[in-house]
Amino acid sequence: MNKQISIYIFILLVVLYISFGYGVTVSNDSVTNIDQIVSLDLWHRSSHFGFHLFGIIFYIIFSKIIGLSAVTSVEIMLALVSAASAVALYQIVLKKYNNINQAVITVVIYALASGIFRFACQVEYLILVPSFGLICLYFYTKDQNIIAGIFFALGLLTSFLAVLFAPMFFLFTSPKEIFKKHNLIFAVSVIAVFFSINLFTFKETVSGDWSYGGELSAYIQTFGDINFLRPAAILVYGYLRSFNIIILLLPFTIYFLFKSNRELFYISLITLFIHLPFAIPEARYGGYQMTAYPIVAIVSAFYLTNVIKSSKWIITIVLIFSSLNFYIVFSERSFFRDLKNTYVALNRDLDSNSVLIVYQAIKPIKNIYAPDLQVYGLLSDYLNKIAEKRYAEFNPTDLNKILSTNDVIYLLESGVSMPDDNLKLMVSNFTKNQGAKVKGFALDKILAIDRSLKIEKLKDYSLDVYKISKTK
Repeated sequence: MNKQISIYIFILLVVLYISFGYGVTVSNDSVTNIDQIVSLDLWHRSSHFGFHLFGIIFYIIFSKIIGLSAVTSVEIMLALVSAASAVALYQIVLKKYNNINQAVITVVIYALASGIFRFACQVEYLILVPSFGLICLYFYTKDQNIIAGIFFALGLLTSFLAVLFAPMFFLFTSPKEIFKKHNLIFAVSVIAVFFSINLFTFKETVSGDWSYGGELSAYIQTFGDINFLRPAAILVYGYLRSFNIIILLLPFTIYFLFKSNRELFYISLITLFIHLPFAIPEARYGGYQMTAYPIVAIVSAFYLTNVIKSSKWIITIVLIFSSLNFYIVFSERSFFRDLKNTYVALNRDLDSNSVLIVYQAIKPIKNIYAPDLQVYGLLSDYLNKIAEKRYAEFNPTDLNKILSTNDVIYLLESGVSMPDDNLKLMVSNFTKNQGAKVKGFALDKILAIDRSLKIEKLKDYSLDVYKISKTK
């Protein structure tokens, strides 16, 4: 029975993740990742070694041997690993609480949380961090400590933020057992794998692109410059976006745990607390919070099955939760497909070398979708200031120069993603000041420079495209 449920979970999630993610490559990181994987470069950007290792393996199998595209091969890899981690979570909860219903509800909450859902469909490394953590913990519960150590090391080699997953191990051990034989074997396995890889990548790891040293310096600098209302908003928004109705129950859940299950209470409290500092501007809807998502799912399912108990209410809550996340991810996927199609259409319709202003990722536009156009990315003044401090080679787009040297330019007023823009527009004064690029952001900046410009909205495009020309 348990084996059958595990198989069903795995197959359903693989199909779901691939269906929602197929053919959407719209971020700078996605293009950078694919370029590195296609070149079989395992050592560059070594702080994401685990991602590139699995990416290259799946690229060789599915692209070189079977003939699929490089993007598709990585999407398959992410879907398979993400689904496997959900199965691992099911087995972990089942072993801990011996309750099939609780284990299934936990998996539904974790696997369909929009943060997990969206990154399981996207060619980026972030989803592998909690995934390797859960697979590691599964082997740890089976006393296969060497294999568990290998997977935790792969998590650390994908992102050092995998260390934030550590409190989860106290579901099956305690501080008093840290120096017991099984934990020592696990620790030695982690250290051996982690440092053996870093022997080959030491220089890159310390000072290369996306090195630990470089990222640490950048984070320290960012924390020094940032308005702390912004990371607080991102933190709340990331969890609210992923857990919606479930997050409303979390205060009651924490209180219930305090009264009835101190072990789970302390693990969840410590996990959430250590994640707080990572609500930085790059959080990407809670991307760096995903190592906390398994424990949020566990405690939420624990509360539902032990307090609410009523099957009718549990099903209602889970259905609302799932429906909202399906809507969020489906809307976002539809938006990105419309965005991709608009790039392709503009590349086809506009004269070669036409100037296009966007405020989305530049690499996929230039490298894949619209290589015949001059594409310029626009950031808010706030984000320009942060980028100038973080990247010595950063040069902000000079709108004044573009407008003065071109009689006609084109603007793609896309917003960032749907349905997020709807919420951001409700608090547009705050979000625009903080760097959010809601619809109207770029048009406002252009008109602030010259209100005499002629603005013409072009038809037949999925998103808002404007032709901006000088009046004669």
